[in-house]
Amino acid sequence: MYTHLRLAAAVLAATCGWASPSLAQSYPVKPIKMYVGFSAGSATDIVARVVSDSLGKRLGQPIVVENKVGAGGSIAAQDTARATPDGYTLLTVSSAIAVNPAVYKNAADVAEQLQPVALIGYLPTVLMVSNKSGIKSMDDLLQGARDNPGKINFGSSGVGGSTHMAMEAFNVETNAKMTHVPYKGNGQASTALMAGEIDALMDTLLLAAPVINSKRAVGLAVTGEQRSALIPEVPTFAEAGIPEFDRSLFFGVMMPKGAPREIVEKLNKEINAALTDPEVKQKLSGAGGLTLASGSAEDFQKIYRQELLTWKKVGASANIQPQ
Repeated sequence: MYTHLRLAAAVLAATCGWASPSLAQSYPVKPIKMYVGFSAGSATDIVARVVSDSLGKRLGQPIVVENKVGAGGSIAAQDTARATPDGYTLLTVSSAIAVNPAVYKNAADVAEQLQPVALIGYLPTVLMVSNKSGIKSMDDLLQGARDNPGKINFGSSGVGGSTHMAMEAFNVETNAKMTHVPYKGNGQASTALMAGEIDALMDTLLLAAPVINSKRAVGLAVTGEQRSALIPEVPTFAEAGIPEFDRSLFFGVMMPKGAPREIVEKLNKEINAALTDPEVKQKLSGAGGLTLASGSAEDFQKIYRQELLTWKKVGASANIQPQ
């Protein structure tokens, strides 16, 4: 009888997401999967691999990064949400996880099935224009976009992508009227900008800095409170006259909802510790331009909720209908 009671209690504890201290102390006992919703070499992939390498060493188990590309990261998010919430399936996310519900109908349900674990940091975005556009300043861009609605165009990595939505947020903020030209990935959009096929592009600092520093495009503004050391000559949006605009991209780690709290807290603690590693800081902050963060899983949850609301409003203002 007592054996049956103990078994029932164990089942109830697992169902409710409880865990004993011994479970958290022994975790992990096998390799961990880290899903990434974007291709190898993308900003999210780079962040995932740098953090996973350090985190795996701290946890004493390898973390295997697996790219599940498609639908703006939604495929990886869906697979993570369906996984057993035992701490062995993680997901490195970018702002796309909060953007997607404004673009894809089923993404809102997936968003509710994920548990924020730790915020990694923020990556500034940069507004660039083609050397062939004739645009030399923010005033040039805004005047042209307002005086000739639709004449100036901008590229993106695809409809509903983070950089597309960041540009839509910019249009709403400044009342600019520009035509969207989607491409299959940031690489194609950047190439189109350099070739003069498009006039403007909002891209991540990580990808924009080499283009600007090689003089293949003109940087008009960068998000964040201060200029980036990677492109020191490019002003902030506040310096460029648009102080309210700050659509930096966040990165973080999530897992399936329902995981034992002790495991969530252990992962949060170890990820925060990994972000203090000098090698991690150099790769992500020094070379990558990220502003690294720290905080509890609850802190990340609050940020995530606010981002979901923000992008929902941007999508509605831009008349984007979830597909």
